Amino acid sequence: MSLLLRIVTQNVSLKILALLIAFFFWAVAVLDRTYDVRVAVPISAAKPSGRQVVTDIDAKNTMVTLEGKGRDLLGVRPRHLTFQLEVPDGKLGTRQLQLSPAALKLPPDVRVRALDPDNVELKLGAASSRKVPVQVPTKGHAPSGVALSVNDPPAQVSLSGTEEDLRAAMPVQTETLDLATVNAPGRRRLQVIPPDDARYSVEPESIDVVIELEKEVARIFLGLPVAPVGIDPQRIEMDPTEAQIAVAGPASSINTLKHTDITAQVRVSGLVPGDYQLAAEITLPPGFHLVKCEPQLFDVTVK
Repeated sequence: MSLLLRIVTQNVSLKILALLIAFFFWAVAVLDRTYDVRVAVPISAAKPSGRQVVTDIDAKNTMVTLEGKGRDLLGVRPRHLTFQLEVPDGKLGTRQLQLSPAALKLPPDVRVRALDPDNVELKLGAASSRKVPVQVPTKGHAPSGVALSVNDPPAQVSLSGTEEDLRAAMPVQTETLDLATVNAPGRRRLQVIPPDDARYSVEPESIDVVIELEKEVARIFLGLPVAPVGIDPQRIEMDPTEAQIAVAGPASSINTLKHTDITAQVRVSGLVPGDYQLAAEITLPPGFHLVKCEPQLFDVTVK
């Protein structure tokens, strides 16, 4: 046993050096070898002229077979590979476009052996446009004690797409505004996000919003009616049927808030007969938030 131990531990540094040299030559051999690698590359279309719109692309990806030595393939960034098709300006209908390997901008010694598919079919339709509302989504909260309000952006933007798509289009939104990052009043330029980049375009592509800061104050509303929703009301007994809520908002507009602007509901859909304690859902106009609701739970009996 001691002889075996001496053999294993003798000249450890030389053995490690030999191992490193072997690993080096193995790595050189691996990097110098030629490989075929298959990568799925997304296909998209550039925005066409205002007279036409891409209604469909028959392939969203193409499987690209790359050939090159290991050291050259290490320079390829698959996530950066894409085919963006230039839409030909001309007649509407179906167009066949060839995919060009040059569009991938690969390292010089990496070659494209195959594309599957190597061409795509675009369907071009006549573009229409109409004015649609634009909304500013927000996240986060303003600093404590400060009320933050975002003015209405331009009432409408021009949304372009096919006539059929425009009939189904929802109001467009800007990028999300993080209220926690706002520490001073002023203007913010926000990008307008179309419902689907491939099917719609918007004009203008960004808008200004005005952000105002002011002191936040609270107001208490007594005797606010609370209604059960989701089941025939005759099957529901609820106690109490009113709530007292505290609402906070900008000092300049808190006094304009009315009882009728506030909705309080207890959702009972899907409940089997029995006794429950449920919280109310309070809906407030934009710019206001709930501080507290009393009671916090309502006794509900489903018959």
